[in-house]
Amino acid sequence: MVDRISRSAAAAALLLFICAAPVAAQGHGRGLGKTKGHAPSGGSVPGTGIRQFGVWLDDATLSPTGRGWGTFGIGYARAPFGNQWDLPSVDAGMGVSRRVQIAVTAPVSKVSYTDGTSAGGLGDAYLAVKLGLLDPTASGRSFGIAVAPVLEFLSAGSVPEGGARVHWALPVAVEKRFANFRAYGTAGYFSRGAAFASAAFEVPITAKITATAALSHSRSLKEDPLSASLELQRSRSDLSGGAVYFLSPTATLYGSVGRTISRLDANGSSLTVGAGVSFGFQHRISGR
Repeated sequence: MVDRISRSAAAAALLLFICAAPVAAQGHGRGLGKTKGHAPSGGSVPGTGIRQFGVWLDDATLSPTGRGWGTFGIGYARAPFGNQWDLPSVDAGMGVSRRVQIAVTAPVSKVSYTDGTSAGGLGDAYLAVKLGLLDPTASGRSFGIAVAPVLEFLSAGSVPEGGARVHWALPVAVEKRFANFRAYGTAGYFSRGAAFASAAFEVPITAKITATAALSHSRSLKEDPLSASLELQRSRSDLSGGAVYFLSPTATLYGSVGRTISRLDANGSSLTVGAGVSFGFQHRISGR
């Protein structure tokens, strides 16, 4: 049976890439984008030319107190106007009490555009605190709920002109465990002006391999005339799949692949790929 610390590390690993954001549309754990849109001929059109999207995928399971994970990965995203590499992408977290877990995500990213320009540096970073309301692992229970307030720190290249660099998001996660698989999903709001919903289905293939399929949808809530004139979609949907290989109760390898399945424009990804390794650890918390 897989240890809860290994399960938490695996879920954190897939979270980095299963719903990876496109190159220039701000989202979870990505972003060095710059506005590539231009106003159509005939006069200036107000707006940024970038739709605000955001996706968060999580379950309702928390790491036990003092137990945590560290994940190191590599990710690639391809969009119509360029591509982005995240190397490394780092994710770490720990359970600080029976109902509280903290986590931080940050990639080092490089974006290459089709016009020959490029940008690199620290990408969008996230600090999340997951609060368990119902524990799906508790005796006699198979359903869980958690809320995970998030602080979002955009990279300099992801901030539209005149925009703020620090934002917040409020995801709510639910989870249902069945005899041979589990399902979980998250819905919420990004203060940049985006609502989202995501869902995942996870099933063990063997004693050491678990596969996950995920679907996400995000909608930009803010009016942006320039984006409209460029025919950028207000919504985007993504489908992805991944697998985790359990090397030991505290170490996992993971990989995933996905793409935007709604109409592909400058805010979508024709391909996202991620892979890496995640390690669990035990830390003694005084007084517990």
